[in-house]
Amino acid sequence: MEKHIMRLSYSLCLLCAVLAVIARVLAALNLPSALFTGVSGNPGAIGYHSFMDGVILFFMTTVATAGFAWVKKNAS
Repeated sequence: MEKHIMRLSYSLCLLCAVLAVIARVLAALNLPSALFTGVSGNPGAIGYHSFMDGVILFFMTTVATAGFAWVKKNAS
């Protein structure tokens, strides 16, 4: 079960990283993107910082799950 959690969270980490890069490039080029508009419709409501927070969250989930799996394996 731990391996599935690690794979899923790492995949989500990579997805957030790609979206963060895309959002940053679009922001640097000063191009609005319909993909990253917020609920209220104002452009730029979801910036690359939001995706970077997702990268950190999912990467730390991967590391914590790997540590848990390692402790569980060595405790037996």
